[in-house]
Amino acid sequence: MNRELRLTRAFVDLADTLGAYFDPLDLFARLGDHCVALLEVDAVGVVMADARGRLRTMAASADDLGGLDVLQVRRDEGPSVDCYRTGEQVTADDLRADGRWPAYTAHALESGCLTVHALPLRLDGTAIGAVTLANRRREALPDSDLAVAQGLSDIVALTLTHWPAESRRPQDLLTSLQAAVSAKATVELAKGLLAEYADVSLGEALDILRRHAENTGTTLTAVARRLAERTMEPAALFQRAAGRP
Repeated sequence: MNRELRLTRAFVDLADTLGAYFDPLDLFARLGDHCVALLEVDAVGVVMADARGRLRTMAASADDLGGLDVLQVRRDEGPSVDCYRTGEQVTADDLRADGRWPAYTAHALESGCLTVHALPLRLDGTAIGAVTLANRRREALPDSDLAVAQGLSDIVALTLTHWPAESRRPQDLLTSLQAAVSAKATVELAKGLLAEYADVSLGEALDILRRHAENTGTTLTAVARRLAERTMEPAALFQRAAGRP
């Protein structure tokens, strides 16, 4: 499949809100997958602001590079933070020679990251978050790749405004964005419950949640909410994963 066809399919995939189980967290994960597949990047992270303007990690590649966004949010320092605040793209072609974010840079280099690009996640020209593209190579992305990444990010931001599906009034925009942040918090809580119950890593716990959502034809957020609200116990989820009634 040529790149043009893969790019077309990526835009269609990210714009689709008609599925019965559309989930914003899955949307952010798909954005990362498409960026890694289409561009010369090793990891992708997505942060978004909550109702108070505080950045929250929404998705990250499951390796050390992807985890850098967690550090940015915690330390309030890094390319995504600057990108969100300015609404402009932020680039560091060689972190070894860049002194803008001491704590972030130290952890990035330790993780093997040499180059980073941050693009605004934006609506109507206003940043609501940021998308970070990290590379182990000291190589700036070409303008054409940055344009593709920005276009994919813009589509995701626009798609997000149509969730929940019934939200159509202008004042529902903030509700949609806050709902996505809340959904992420619920998933993190459910991951913690599963990890503690079964003595597995948070990544393994997320995989179990995703598989259960796929097997039962529901959303990741819905499964996480049932665990968080104790309407489904961790033991029941593991029994179903093992094929037991």
